[in-house]
Amino acid sequence: MRLFLAIDIPEEIKEEIAKFQEQFKMKGIKLVEKENLHITVKFLGEVDEEKLKEILDLDLSIEPIKIKLKHIGTFPNSNYVRVIWIGAYNENLIEIFKEVDKKLSNLGFKREREYVPHLTIGRVKFIDNKKKLKDRIEKYKDIDFGEFEAKHIKLYKSTLTPNGPIYEVIKEW
Repeated sequence: MRLFLAIDIPEEIKEEIAKFQEQFKMKGIKLVEKENLHITVKFLGEVDEEKLKEILDLDLSIEPIKIKLKHIGTFPNSNYVRVIWIGAYNENLIEIFKEVDKKLSNLGFKREREYVPHLTIGRVKFIDNKKKLKDRIEKYKDIDFGEFEAKHIKLYKSTLTPNGPIYEVIKEW
């Protein structure tokens, strides 16, 4: 099964982000459905039942932290956009990501090279008007969606369908 760890976003912020995503409704961009908006802590990929049991035995609980959602960014860079995201900020967030990554590396998962806490809002398959997209990103680069308190990390199963992924919570720490 395809798994990832994530921090959920409160419903009212999801609403705000979903309205904002309209700015990026362009041919070739697949926007993330409102119900699927989250901050990815770690993508685990395909995991078998045995490895799942090991993951479920980990302690991935976190102290409540305030996370600020602001700024628009892109992966891999602004000239070749494949992912459009909103930054997730807290001075301890990268440390939390590193701690989770370390615990998972003990189970054989590959360590991350870099941590850029973010919330993906769209994936770019192709782009008809690169200038329009770059202008949009520039226009909203300093947008601020406020902050929320995160208390849990959740393990999600992602089932890919022709209509987009379906996420199902397996465990909450």
